[in-house]
Amino acid sequence: MRLLLISDTHGHLDIIERLAKDARADAVLHAGDFGFYDHGSADRIESRELFLRVVHSNLPSDVKQRAKKLKGDALRAFIRQELPLSDLAEWLRAGRGFSLPTFGIWGNHEDGAVVASLLAGRERVPNLTLLGTATHGPFRFFGLGGNLLPNLLGDDAPIDGGRGKIHATARDLTALLDSARPRVPGEVRVLVTHVSPGKAPLVSLLAEALDVDLTVSGHMGSPYGCVWDDFAVREPAEAEARLADAASALPESLRQRLPVPAVGEGRARWFRGTFHVNLPDAADGHAVAEFREGRLRLETVSAGLPLRG
Repeated sequence: MRLLLISDTHGHLDIIERLAKDARADAVLHAGDFGFYDHGSADRIESRELFLRVVHSNLPSDVKQRAKKLKGDALRAFIRQELPLSDLAEWLRAGRGFSLPTFGIWGNHEDGAVVASLLAGRERVPNLTLLGTATHGPFRFFGLGGNLLPNLLGDDAPIDGGRGKIHATARDLTALLDSARPRVPGEVRVLVTHVSPGKAPLVSLLAEALDVDLTVSGHMGSPYGCVWDDFAVREPAEAEARLADAASALPESLRQRLPVPAVGEGRARWFRGTFHVNLPDAADGHAVAEFREGRLRLETVSAGLPLRG
């Protein structure tokens, strides 16, 4: 089974279909900044989020430069008339869905009102499942959407439709941990978060608690995909101290659920053998995970950077 790993489509949804076909994928896993906006989103989110839509657009350079100078109501009018925030609005209107099973999370740049509507079932995109947890073939997915900000983990209102920013909360993490179950023989366990464990060690704590083989993330905007385990980039004591610092910032209820794992002479699976895949924006690259004959293969694809003159 082949799984397309993709992130940060920023409203350009046809690229998901195209890359899935090119990769001969059987399913898709999306790591957030999907483009969860509809026709009303321009009136709900703050101007900076609208500005970022201009930045990530395919507008001609001269038009883009003029649009970047717009503010407030002028920018909202431009978005409504010239630059839809996402293909999703028309997909929802037309009842369009994906051709393959597509599993995803929301990123930190989304309209929380749209995410809430999808989660509640008021809107639906055929073949799209927002994680939570789900299984598909040999894969078991765990998903945590939004930004990971320790000072906001106690907040009980993660979906913010008024500004266009979404963060994870203690409630989200607790629900994810409650969904875990013992590993099934032959199962490939994947944790997908928007924020990379390279930046947010809390993701590594979650990966250990959920006993995953792979984490998949986006958000960082590198033009290249990055793949590593902690053994490749840190000494054992440094890795353990990093997780201890992350745990100390958690609310007490989560500290009890996410104990700091030991390195165990450098052989603990979370330290040496749980691999982390950080994806570029979809326009810059993606990855493909393939499970075949009891082995998990991984390939990364990048559009690359032009050489300096």
